[in-house]
Amino acid sequence: MKNTAPLILLFLVGSAASAQDRPTITAQPNTVFVGADGKFEANPDTAVMQFNISAQEATSREAYDRVSKSTEQVRRILRANGIEPKSAEIGYFSLQPVYDYKTPKRKLVGYRVNANVSLKLKDFSKITPNCATAR
Repeated sequence: MKNTAPLILLFLVGSAASAQDRPTITAQPNTVFVGADGKFEANPDTAVMQFNISAQEATSREAYDRVSKSTEQVRRILRANGIEPKSAEIGYFSLQPVYDYKTPKRKLVGYRVNANVSLKLKDFSKITPNCATAR
């Protein structure tokens, strides 16, 4: 019994390895089969900057207004750095209640609004000024 366990394991490993071989192709008359592998390398031409804007306030309206102001500030920063604000894509606004879970009875303490911003740049020299100004 002790000698059969390694033999069974060897058989299973061998059958799994042979199952990974490429299938055989039988050639048909007047048929051409072509296969190739390739690799392409190029310098990057687009930079994608992604960041989130988040605010938490006592009311949902205050949180929404604060994120809206921050979003407008992002547009001003882009204009100041020579980037068209339309190139920035604001993905979504989400509103979530924030609860205090420290006590057995959860208590609503405020609301959080999140926004996702994605910016595609072709001019790499504009990346650093935008990162430094956005802080």
